[in-house]
Amino acid sequence: MNDDLKLGSIVMAVCGFLWFYAIPYHIKGALPALLPRCLTLAMMIPCVLFFYIGIAAARQGDRSSSFRFVPGATFRAIGAIPLMLVYIFLIDILGFYVTTGLFIFIFMRFFGAKKSLSVYLYAVSVPLIVYLLIGRFLHFPFPEGIFF
Repeated sequence: MNDDLKLGSIVMAVCGFLWFYAIPYHIKGALPALLPRCLTLAMMIPCVLFFYIGIAAARQGDRSSSFRFVPGATFRAIGAIPLMLVYIFLIDILGFYVTTGLFIFIFMRFFGAKKSLSVYLYAVSVPLIVYLLIGRFLHFPFPEGIFF
């Protein structure tokens, strides 16, 4: 199975989960569910293309990606899962903005960002932009915790 087929299959499964379980269970009403369903459909379009390209390559006998059980990049992605769970847990305790800034810093270091200035700049600017645009301008409430 080539990489395009794997990616298409995984994202299609995620889209199916979102469409049939997550959106109906968490969002009540047709109008509030419209944007999440449109975003799910938008994710599905490149997913179907990847799936089609992967099937076409498999039919031609293209084995461009040799089989490796777990490549090095996959170890990092698997290692990020516990970090994301800690992030979700700490949002209610520390607050969205503080936790987001902290975890942007941790994720960038974890995935190998070398320039300290850019790491600090992203860790501060992304929560600040989210706060100004979404929190203040759109008046969307974010989880508050001990700090902010």
